[in-house]
Amino acid sequence: QDAWAAKLRLADDPLLAHFRDRALALAREKSANEADNLRFTEIEVAGIVTRFEAPPKSREDMSALLSDRLDDIEDLLLADASPRELWARIDQEHLLRREVARELTRMSNGLYLVSQESVTADEKETDIRLASTAAGQEGVIELKRAEGFSGRVLFETIFGQLVQKYLAPRNRRAGLLVISLATKGHFEHPESGERLTPEEFLAVLKVEAKRIEQHLGHEISIDVRLLDLRPRLRTS
Repeated sequence: QDAWAAKLRLADDPLLAHFRDRALALAREKSANEADNLRFTEIEVAGIVTRFEAPPKSREDMSALLSDRLDDIEDLLLADASPRELWARIDQEHLLRREVARELTRMSNGLYLVSQESVTADEKETDIRLASTAAGQEGVIELKRAEGFSGRVLFETIFGQLVQKYLAPRNRRAGLLVISLATKGHFEHPESGERLTPEEFLAVLKVEAKRIEQHLGHEISIDVRLLDLRPRLRTS
């Protein structure tokens, strides 16, 4: 809805007065295509009524699902029965990945299937892969422990690993780089070496993710999230 409203405002801009009719026609065409892509069978509609969610059928759907499930995991880490302390003690990436994958499976709600360390065509291994139960859409979560990598390596992981290696298939165009943070209090800027807070470093990575999306013509959807496992309340 926000995108539709923005297109209407753009069409009404005096600078586009000569292009207004064409801009409106393109907006209607895009809206119609998006509406046509949201097709559900009767069984799928019944599932939506029961689960209050629909299995992802497009790259955008899968991207939104990945983000929603990371939100759910962050909520879990704030709960009374949070696994935060246990996860923070895990010093091996594959063990932490296993715990995250277990939670993603528990939260699947019949929308997707979870697999770990699936091998790609060129013998590269993804971390966590979500496959939609309603279509051929897949999403990839690449998990990295902040304590094991430099800022530059994490920065380069977005394109060099997540995009080039894991998001090449046409049905797998949504990816999420998740960086777990148990003890690390700062990161070095990938270019200047400047000391950054985790929040500042995350902002740098998100800018790079959007730059890559734009460079590739928005054929993929990628994002970066921090999984903060540091103690919430420090003892005095």
